[in-house]
Amino acid sequence: MNRLAYLIVTLSAFTLTQAACSSDDGADGVDDSSNGTEGDSAFADALLSGMWADDISVSIETDTIVFSGDGYPNHDVLEAYALMDQSTIDVTATDTTFTIPRVPEYSETVTDTSLGTIGLAISGAVYFNPYEGDGTSVAIDSNFDVGGIPFLDACNGHPLGTGSTYHYHGVPYCITDVVDTDGAHSSVIGVLLDGFPVYGPNGEDGSAATDLDECSGHDGPTPEFPDGIYHYHLMETSPYSVTCYHGVVDDAGGGMGPPPGE
Repeated sequence: MNRLAYLIVTLSAFTLTQAACSSDDGADGVDDSSNGTEGDSAFADALLSGMWADDISVSIETDTIVFSGDGYPNHDVLEAYALMDQSTIDVTATDTTFTIPRVPEYSETVTDTSLGTIGLAISGAVYFNPYEGDGTSVAIDSNFDVGGIPFLDACNGHPLGTGSTYHYHGVPYCITDVVDTDGAHSSVIGVLLDGFPVYGPNGEDGSAATDLDECSGHDGPTPEFPDGIYHYHLMETSPYSVTCYHGVVDDAGGGMGPPPGE
């Protein structure tokens, strides 16, 4: 399926919700059980103002924000995906729980991302770093097909070899094509394990983001954080996804599905 056709079906299937939190009138799926102060809610309020899938459940705790869902993206996926052994597999739901700091903390020391989940997408699926199971081959650069069935789809996504844990290795076009606006900074498309938000490739003027550090991030204003925040960009050029965290992270390995056996 080409990208234009994929976008057409995605626009009809991509059901989104504007999530906003408050202790008085929480949005559907959001439970603000925090004992924190109003100021502590500023990050969560801004992050959840993005277009998150309506089947993601969010609980705002004292020190953390906890997301849960079935791991199945709210956009169309292919009927089958190619595997390295030349067989094919379809996508299955995978119950997920994803916990981030309520207030992310920037660190001068970076932590390498590991194979497996590194972040959560607003679609309900997850992000992986650029690499396949061998830890060196870049998934996007290694794409192939088996009888017309691709390894990666037009969203730069696919499941593990078991069919579980659908994930993206780069810009998830089925999300960015829907939420981004030409000539403007990309909208938030998820959050990484260290708690900092992740965006598509567009910088402030709508062109490709520049001045990115070794972790594909930088500090600056975004639509959700107009006063500026450290944030990541998934890019259309190598390394495509994020190879390290610049925030304090407790679980660099993800914990939502095994390392890929792709």
